[in-house]
Amino acid sequence: MEKEFMKKKIYFVQALSNIHCGIGQGVEDIDLPTAKESTTGFPFIPGSTIKGVLRDYHSRNSSTEIIKKAAFGPDFTQSEDDPHASALMISDAGILLMPVRSFAGVFSYVTCPLILHRFASDLSHAGGKAPAEIPSTDNNRAIVTKNSVNLVDGNLLLEDLDMSADNNKEWETWSESLRNLIFEKQWADNVVQKRMSLIPDDIFSFLCLTSLPVSARIKMDKKKGTVQKGGLWYEESLPSESILSGIIGATDSYTKKRISALEILKEYATNPLTLQLGGMATNGKGLCTIRYSGQGEE
Repeated sequence: MEKEFMKKKIYFVQALSNIHCGIGQGVEDIDLPTAKESTTGFPFIPGSTIKGVLRDYHSRNSSTEIIKKAAFGPDFTQSEDDPHASALMISDAGILLMPVRSFAGVFSYVTCPLILHRFASDLSHAGGKAPAEIPSTDNNRAIVTKNSVNLVDGNLLLEDLDMSADNNKEWETWSESLRNLIFEKQWADNVVQKRMSLIPDDIFSFLCLTSLPVSARIKMDKKKGTVQKGGLWYEESLPSESILSGIIGATDSYTKKRISALEILKEYATNPLTLQLGGMATNGKGLCTIRYSGQGEE
């Protein structure tokens, strides 16, 4: 059997505060929008952002210099006698579960069939498989867990939207699998289990355009103590408790001393980390926990 070129695992990002990964100046009402996929409009965090933060963290905390250079590449600001490519690769983190304000139960974790299909594809690449068939949704119908706290008279109320809702076995299996993969048990049992909803693709896309937090920010004139002229802007973020996922992979190193892909993943994709991603760090934005699934381990 041919040896697999790359070992892969799934990673999850759980936002502990709002995250702003900007794309520069916007062209509409929001001056600083958060990054969104051009084809779907779904928010994401660039893999380069995550890799850079991981490299910075491990450069401060890792004692295995050889593995660190193999995983992240050499530091070209210093003289280097063994130039080589990085053996660690991280895909963009796409939205998996998005918290949306609900008339009942405060908020709901929502996703859609399109996102589940993409996540199932990532699972297969990482050596896993989808826990069940992906449920389909009608144009204005949601699927919720059997003890959902987000229902009012059998309807799911998200922001200004009103959808009829029901339950099925496939979504129960999917929601249980996602809870076990992503969340700590206490949070999963007491909060998440009652708040997971599957909604139609088009409605999810609409919520990505209309329900993300937007903050008005100002820049003060230090001499006058008033708002600086032209110093007002609007900034979009991913909401706290958003869940994103992607693939982290490794090849055998390109260094003179060969290090296996499994060894690299074991070193850098095993233990959960609490880090800061994106901008506005001094304002408390970007705090998140990164966790890794068990896929890809042998």
